[in-house]
Parts: sequence; C-alpha cells; structure tokens
Amino acid sequence: CPTFATCVLFLDNERWSGVPLILKAGKHVDTRSTIVRLQFKKAPPNSLFGDQPQNELVLRVQPNEAIYYRMLAKTPGLSSRAHEVRRTDLDLDLRKLEVGRLPEAYEKLIHDVIQGEGHNFVRADEVEEGWRIFDPLLKHLESDAAPLPDSYPKGSRGPPSSDELIESQGFRRYTRTGISTSMA
Repeated sequence: CPTFATCVLFLDNERWSGVPLILKAGKHVDTRSTIVRLQFKKAPPNSLFGDQPQNELVLRVQPNEAIYYRMLAKTPGLSSRAHEVRRTDLDLDLRKLEVGRLPEAYEKLIHDVIQGEGHNFVRADEVEEGWRIFDPLLKHLESDAAPLPDSYPKGSRGPPSSDELIESQGFRRYTRTGISTSMA
C-alpha cells in the first residue's frame, strides 16, 4: 500500500495561471508537520543583488502554529554595500503572544461543533471536488497497469523522485544560511 505521494496541480484561472501547487504527504518521513509554503519567483540572476534565495511566506499549521515571511533584507549599517543582504524572518508565532493556553487542534474543533460553528469544516462541494480530482488517480493506482511506487527509507524525506519533481517546478529547498540544497 503506497504511503507517500507528491503531486503538482494547477488552477485554471487568470490569477494562478502557470503557478504550480505542490502537495506532498507521506508516512514514516523525517518530520511530522503540516506546512503551507508559498515560494515567490526567483529574481533574475543579473539583478542588483545577484543570485539570491527566493522569498517565502510560510504557514506552519502543525506542530507549533506560526506564520512567517522569510525574505532578503539589506545588512544594516553604514559600511554595508548594496549587494550585502541576508535572510531574515518576519515572524508571527502565536506561542510568543501572551494569550494564555492555546487549545490543541481537535480541542478547538470539538469546541466549534458544540458552539454550532462550521467555518473550520469542509463543505460538501469541496469534498465532491476532491473526489472528482483524486478518484481517477486512486482507481489507476489500484489497477494492474499501475506503476510500482518508489521506495524510501523510514525516517527520510521520501523518495528522491519526489524532490526531483518538486525541483522541476522551480521550487528550491534552502539551508538555514540561505544556500539551495541543490547547490550544496
């Protein structure tokens, strides 16, 4: 039974035309997390600041809920030159706010059910659209013509083919210093 998937989807509208939406999910990988990462287009290589990492807006759903904007910022000080920039985060970490105890995810959902709030739940039309997209794929994967899934070691990031697919769409993983892992 396959326990890992990476897929690239595109929305068919003017605003999101040509923007890949990359979904990646798996079991027994190196970290358990839910993260939405919007990676902005890379600046041209001959721009004022040279070859630099892409800016990102990151929404960490779990664990440790947070929203942060990872961007390039000019190095402060009078002696710094125009091309001297560094990665920095504009961070909204809810745990750092003094709001008391934050409820666990399911605790909040149960509370919303009791209160009659439906805004955190999927609507019927969303469920139907999800099945419209994924049901043909699932039927193909269960057929005799389905390819064998790529294997990956337990505790890894998943199969190498997943990273290759993601990189083919222009997405780059960066180290803490801002160096692309494909260049390191």
